[in-house]
Amino acid sequence: METEEAVVVRTEIGEFRVLVVDDDETILTVISRFLTDHGYVVDTTVSGDRAVEKQRQAKYDLVLLDLKLPDRDGLDVLRALKREDESISVLIITGHGTVETAVEAMKLGADDYLLKPFKSLDILQLAVQRAHRYRDLKSECALLKEQLGETYSSGTIVGKSKKMSEIFQLIKKVAPLNSTVLLEGESGTGKELIARAIHQHSQRRERRFVAVNCGAIPANLLESELFGHERGAFTGAVKEKRGLFEVANRGTIFLDEISEMEVALQVKLLRVIQEKKFQRIGGTDERATDVRIITSTNKDLEQEVFHKRFRKDLYYRINVIRIAIPPLRERPEDIPLLSFHFLKKYGEEFGKNVKSISPRVMDIFLHSAWDGNVRELENVIEHAVAMAEKTEIKVTDLPCSVMDSQNEFIQDIHIYPFHAAKQEFEKRYLEGVLEKTGGNVTKAAELSSIPRQNIYEKVKKYRLDLNRFRR
Repeated sequence: METEEAVVVRTEIGEFRVLVVDDDETILTVISRFLTDHGYVVDTTVSGDRAVEKQRQAKYDLVLLDLKLPDRDGLDVLRALKREDESISVLIITGHGTVETAVEAMKLGADDYLLKPFKSLDILQLAVQRAHRYRDLKSECALLKEQLGETYSSGTIVGKSKKMSEIFQLIKKVAPLNSTVLLEGESGTGKELIARAIHQHSQRRERRFVAVNCGAIPANLLESELFGHERGAFTGAVKEKRGLFEVANRGTIFLDEISEMEVALQVKLLRVIQEKKFQRIGGTDERATDVRIITSTNKDLEQEVFHKRFRKDLYYRINVIRIAIPPLRERPEDIPLLSFHFLKKYGEEFGKNVKSISPRVMDIFLHSAWDGNVRELENVIEHAVAMAEKTEIKVTDLPCSVMDSQNEFIQDIHIYPFHAAKQEFEKRYLEGVLEKTGGNVTKAAELSSIPRQNIYEKVKKYRLDLNRFRR
């Protein structure tokens, strides 16, 4: 059975063109009818050569490809399809699968791998739906790539989410002022970038921006770094030294992780803020300084004050303007834009012509927890660009840490141990319940008869983002 003209069915899913390539005409008939009934545009062939020719003429969105064909090896057909159109999605379907074959297919660019016979055609439908979602995601990524740097950025900060747009507006409002600013956010969220953006939009932009990591400098040296010292002030002080408050005069000083500063030094910082004066270590002269102070923390400073690890009066002084920077998991809309920003950066830095990210990789990015936030995403992209052998980042280019968290390859070929299969079922069941309840944990508990606290524990265990279901 081979249809020269595809059957076009337009439904709410829109036109999505599928080519089925298999030497078993019974399978061709079953799959073709099943997908057509679900609104897809379906064409079929038993020939590998004909499949490549059809793709050249019709440009399908997805090819379902058997590995055993009468005229040509399936992996060779996969190579030819990718040469014609590297972005095409290919789903391998075979009754003769091995782990080695699956690995080779994935390296050549296959997006999925299913074993025949299917226990249920629903498995096939899910795989096709995933490919459809990848196509839509690919279109969105292409649009974002065009928009990158034109609309959704402030200096080197990239984002289009509502929360980041609000931060961009806040930067513009507070930059012209001299008020102290407190930046709150998890490690890796880009607090220093925002501090630099405030400086660059201020009237101090022509002066120095000095960044100090209060947690990286030993306590006994931090005071000298900030305020300087006179010759002979302590052992090793063989000459006088200017402190950073002198270096940054009329500019901006950024005190990163200020919660790590010892209480005794906090007293001296408070005096600088209040009186704009300080003394070098071992000195008696007061020195004036005109510095805009921006601070940051990844801790809850109110709790630090409560436990007497941070001075209350200093907290109120630095918390004149507060900017809370959301973690990456709370603004997934920014992930594609950030990904292409880093792709461009490291492509140029490494001199590699890596221009795109496969939809499968982007889907992994969108469903990752990103505990290290933007910094972690940047590291992953840097690794992937370094490993990429073609113009598009593939799943096989990602670091092991990302693959371990996703475990997608093992899930797709359905050969994992019972314990892993049980966990996979539990995760997908929980995702289904949360999808149905719009991320409402209370309703999910009622629907599933799972205690509410247990659901929270499973959400944490499987690193699920409740906001994804709420949207």
